[in-house]
Amino acid sequence: MKPAISSTFFGRLEPKEMVDTFIECGYMQTEINAEHYKPLYRKGEVKAFRHYMDDRGFSAPQGHLIFMNEGNITSIDNTYAIDNLKRNIDIFHDLGVRAAVLHHSNFGTDWEPWEQWFDVRVDALNQLTEYVKGTDMVICLENLSRLYDFDAGHLLRLCKSVDNKDNIGICLDTGHLHISKKGNQYDFIMQAGDYLKAMHVHDNCGEHDGLIGVDCDLHQMPFTVGKGVSVNFDNVRRGVKDVKYDGLFTFEVIYNSVPIEIKKIQARYMLELYNQYFAF
Repeated sequence: MKPAISSTFFGRLEPKEMVDTFIECGYMQTEINAEHYKPLYRKGEVKAFRHYMDDRGFSAPQGHLIFMNEGNITSIDNTYAIDNLKRNIDIFHDLGVRAAVLHHSNFGTDWEPWEQWFDVRVDALNQLTEYVKGTDMVICLENLSRLYDFDAGHLLRLCKSVDNKDNIGICLDTGHLHISKKGNQYDFIMQAGDYLKAMHVHDNCGEHDGLIGVDCDLHQMPFTVGKGVSVNFDNVRRGVKDVKYDGLFTFEVIYNSVPIEIKKIQARYMLELYNQYFAF
């Protein structure tokens, strides 16, 4: 297990600046996000950027695939999304990404009955996992639904229904699980087991007065929202140790309005937090 922060944390920096800043703060890896890989693709600089990372001993072993309308596999005709995701996977291949995190639903469809979209999602996942077959890339399904993803059960069912099981896995998002008010971090991790290939680690207060929505998903640093409402990070720590999780432990923290020098301090703090509390 290695510590990382989502590249979105330094989303206002150019890709090379992002790499140099992470290294300055003590990190040698990141989960790369669209803010950084899309400009590289448009400029034809993906492979050059990979060389830049390699020369500095930096890597992006985890990446977040496009989502919302661009990569929404939960639609009656998802050909557009699958074609976009395949191009995204090509970028990830060139960047050395091994864990490709996928939003398997969209805002709105996470409310709809699970069975309504099950076959559509499996068909899409079959196409994507077939596309990466023979590589070391794993499509990692992120827990999203406030109604159904209270544990890893539905994600496991999707994983086990895909033909190519070598290239499918799960991403635990601690903040999403906490918003449900029913999800137990330790139980989720233990249930996912060997399928757990990626993580998004962040904090929030759960639901806002029973209202489920984007406003709940605060993406704060661990231990910042207060005892009794914070994510139970004791359970997170215990879980990753018990399953011997060996992927990226990625802080998916977003403070867009914070000055860059303060963000560097926050990044160093999260590394110290990881080393003192989560590392095993």
